Amino acid sequence: MRNLIIAIACTFMASLFSCSQNTGTKAELDTTTSGKITISVDESLKPIVESEELVFEGIYAKADITFIYMGEQDAINYMLKDSARMAIVTRQLTPKEESVLEQGKYKSRTIKMATDALAVIVNNSNTDTLFNPQQIKDIVSGKTKTWKELNAKNTLGDMRVVFDNPSSGARRYLKDSLLKGGELGKNCFALHSSKEVIEYVENNKNALGIIGVSWISDANSSEANAFLKKIKVADVLPDSKPDYFDKLVTFKPIQANMALKIYPFLRNIYMVSREAHTGLGTGFASFVAGDQGQRIIQKSGLIPAKSPIRIIQLNDKEIE
Repeated sequence: MRNLIIAIACTFMASLFSCSQNTGTKAELDTTTSGKITISVDESLKPIVESEELVFEGIYAKADITFIYMGEQDAINYMLKDSARMAIVTRQLTPKEESVLEQGKYKSRTIKMATDALAVIVNNSNTDTLFNPQQIKDIVSGKTKTWKELNAKNTLGDMRVVFDNPSSGARRYLKDSLLKGGELGKNCFALHSSKEVIEYVENNKNALGIIGVSWISDANSSEANAFLKKIKVADVLPDSKPDYFDKLVTFKPIQANMALKIYPFLRNIYMVSREAHTGLGTGFASFVAGDQGQRIIQKSGLIPAKSPIRIIQLNDKEIE
């Protein structure tokens, strides 16, 4: 009997120790710097998100985040049905989408990550590389159907407008912001990724592509520089002329033009979280919104939501 009691006691203590160990592991796997979660992302934002991921997981070895790239609406739906802890997209949730979370006793938290732009790209043989917003609107709506309508000397034929995904943020921007709810023209069609858009424009002289600017904005990226050799990035004039308009030498979606809002096709990037506690999703969002994460955005050629502080030492020695 005594041996039986001892055996039962040992089993009970082992059980308690096992539960304690399991609880500790479970807690460890769900902190701001460790764990395993999924984040859905608008594919047009892939380069900047990959840059943030590389540094974050390099610092926090126990953090394991799976980023799934898809169309913007798909990324939001993926998060709403709890297949992802967070969505990184170019718009905030609608009231209807918020209500979906509320029905599950969740509430979204939205953090602005950065500002980027949509770049207009054309084939290397195309001589037309300067547009104004109205011309892009007429092209996207199908009103302008051939390159000759834009320029009598251009013989490239019918225009083909391509973007990255049927449910992408780029397509939504074109419809909602540029066309004010109007429909895209029959000359527009979607592929499956921004890389495919670049390759299509490279191989089709009459194509005009729309991509997220982070695919080509990072001057230190070998991939971005390789893409820039395949296509031309078009200049797009601002809606209204700034006082220094005549002094500008380029109207491309470069960082300075985006910061000064000279380039017209700007959009914000948001991190939308459904995380109900302070877990790994919160940790990643805090990193991206913090000084180090914002410096990565600045270095990538986009506009950080919060400008990182730069300390400049001034030499007070008189200039001779």
